[in-house]
Amino acid sequence: MVNLYRERFAHYGHGSADQAYVGLGGQVFMHKNSQEAVKQFRPYFDNAPVYGHGPSLEDFTRETPLTVGSPQQVIDRTLGFREYVGDYQRQLFLMDHAGLPVKTVLEQLDLLGSEVVPVLRKEFAALKPAHVPDAPTHASLLAAKPAGSEKKEEVQA
Repeated sequence: MVNLYRERFAHYGHGSADQAYVGLGGQVFMHKNSQEAVKQFRPYFDNAPVYGHGPSLEDFTRETPLTVGSPQQVIDRTLGFREYVGDYQRQLFLMDHAGLPVKTVLEQLDLLGSEVVPVLRKEFAALKPAHVPDAPTHASLLAAKPAGSEKKEEVQA
């Protein structure tokens, strides 16, 4: 599917295929060590309507983007997605899934923000081909707006 998107991006004159802005998504559950991550997540996986009563946790993680393990395993697997799709600019992590309690989700977000995201940002930047432009960010889109356009939007709202 990513290749088709890239082909259409080039076909319509937006740039070369490898310059298409691509984002991927995947579910994540982490703990400092992988064995504990699996132990803690398995009951949620087994009982979640979207996951449970189907493939095993091991089969599901092998066949889908669900990653259950240590922060380093999440980093390694996420960087490995590039082998399938090439350079991509956005990674969405689904953290609030499988009926996880809020406290657990917040702990997951802390691990993601402190141990995973900084490494991925550094690695993604280092691996980005020079001819691929930066993907737009909220800040870059705001900077590109004509001066005074915010006031017009407020009046029209």
